[in-house]
Amino acid sequence: MANITPEFNICLKQHGQQVLRHEYDVEKANSFIQEAYSINARISELTRELRSMRSAYLSTATPSRRPGRSQQQQPLTDKEKDEFDAQSKSLIRQLNAAVTQLKQAEDLRREAGQQIALQKRNKTGFKALGRWAAGGAITAKSPEEEDEEAAQRQLGAHRDSVIFFLQTKLEQAGRMQSQMMEMRLARQLEKSKSMLDRSKDGRHIYAPPLQGQGNIISEESGTVELSREQQQAFEEENSAMLKHYNSQLNQISAAEKSIMEISELQSTLVSNIELQAEHIDQLVQDSFYTSENLGKGNRELKRASERRSAAQTMFYITAGLCGFLIVWDLVF
Repeated sequence: MANITPEFNICLKQHGQQVLRHEYDVEKANSFIQEAYSINARISELTRELRSMRSAYLSTATPSRRPGRSQQQQPLTDKEKDEFDAQSKSLIRQLNAAVTQLKQAEDLRREAGQQIALQKRNKTGFKALGRWAAGGAITAKSPEEEDEEAAQRQLGAHRDSVIFFLQTKLEQAGRMQSQMMEMRLARQLEKSKSMLDRSKDGRHIYAPPLQGQGNIISEESGTVELSREQQQAFEEENSAMLKHYNSQLNQISAAEKSIMEISELQSTLVSNIELQAEHIDQLVQDSFYTSENLGKGNRELKRASERRSAAQTMFYITAGLCGFLIVWDLVF
């Protein structure tokens, strides 16, 4: 995308507005934004690594150790692929834990802010007695308190959006690795099936007799009876083939287990995204009623201040009676 900031600044100058800042200094931001930038950079690095290693990871060719080829172009061995899977899953778990800690810290900040605001309200006036004597008028929030609450709600919505962005980006990286692992497993199965088909076809090919060894041909059945040396050679070949297939099955089982682990992690990421999206929708919905609630609270505060409630009347009568009794006791 082209950078149109200079043209936009020219338009601002023509309308007498202040020119936007050219650079954003992350070091001057609060700790939440700094941590979010750090997590986002690590997720971006993981995504670039997955994309750069995709071809080498999915290649089924035999790795060659010829010099002059980069690591991204060189096919990986099965051991290197397993190590790459383990490192990627470990990094995804670490990033998921970092995002979770960031969200928990934000939740604690909100709870602390609500407690501080409640303590400030309780310190004004005569606390519960003052609110009761005022007929419930002080229970309504003042315009300043409504403005502060709206600002905190807006800040919370912004930070929830940042967390949602990080969770979505991490989920995309996890999905990319999951797709690579599934494709690797599919190619391993296809390769094993191809080798099995070739071995089956090779069994129908007649093997010529070994030099210096006689083959006994049955005249009745027309079958070839192999010598002991030939039988031993075929048994060794079958044993090697069986060992190879067992190795392939072990690799496939390990790949399936790894895919199950990344799928569980993927499900956790998707669940976190859904919960965060619901929370953001609730905050956005609450913000629509901020102005309405502020006006309603002001009207209720005005009506409560204008009328004499039963609590106010009772308070004044009680205070007058106590004062009369004190004067009566002093005089008589």
